[in-house]
Amino acid sequence: MGRRTRLLLSTGILLWNLCPAQQSDEVLILNDAGYFETRGLNFLVYSNFYDGNFSDAKIAGIEIIHHGARTATNGDVRLSPTPGQWDPVPQLVRRTVKKDERTIEVHLSYPNHRFEYQIRATAEGKGVTLTVHLEKPLPVELEGRAGFNLEFLPSAYFEKSFLMDSSFGHFPLYPTGTMATTPWGAREPSPIATGRRLVLAPEDPTRRIAVQAEDCELGLYDGRQQAQNGWFIVRTLLPSNKAGDVIRWSLTGHTIPQWTRSPVITHSQVGYAP
Repeated sequence: MGRRTRLLLSTGILLWNLCPAQQSDEVLILNDAGYFETRGLNFLVYSNFYDGNFSDAKIAGIEIIHHGARTATNGDVRLSPTPGQWDPVPQLVRRTVKKDERTIEVHLSYPNHRFEYQIRATAEGKGVTLTVHLEKPLPVELEGRAGFNLEFLPSAYFEKSFLMDSSFGHFPLYPTGTMATTPWGAREPSPIATGRRLVLAPEDPTRRIAVQAEDCELGLYDGRQQAQNGWFIVRTLLPSNKAGDVIRWSLTGHTIPQWTRSPVITHSQVGYAP
């Protein structure tokens, strides 16, 4: 190694050590406000909850803020692949932040079905690992119905592509796909694609998200087939006759190095004091 090479290498190491903000872009941290963050990416875990008068207000559960835009929400166990605005939502029992473990745990329930579960989110690298835990198997009436959903904002992904395992597709501008009748008599959309690993918008560094399922299957749905306010939904069905950690996802977001949000002008609709 020549003198010039050693000098450049030493300089690079020195600059790296003097730039902690640059290093912080590499991993998520669990901040004092109780959510996961890194530059250009935030994961909220039940920082917001469902409105009692309007259940599906798209402001609850697991949420993603990606390069300044909230692109995903309603990450939770739901009783339909594409739930509508009046469909049942769970009740929050408790939320626990374990900062030393970089983990947030939430306990939830559907009292009418005597069904309780736990969702655990742990920061790993530039993403989170999501786990759904059951103390006892799923109630019989919820078999084939209950699953973990995460909804993605349609306008953020219109006409962008997706990769499901080795298959390629695109997010349609208009609702599309087939409908099927469920065993309980409801009409529900069929999945656009199924597999173990989904990459949303691989061509767009501002919206690229990867979802990896472990020992379970992902389904991608177009919720606009079911409801006017439907979103794109990624879902894994909860297994029957099984307790413990029944679903495990790795959720990773791409970020642009040194990203800075564009300035905006805001106006108060209330007015100002003299």
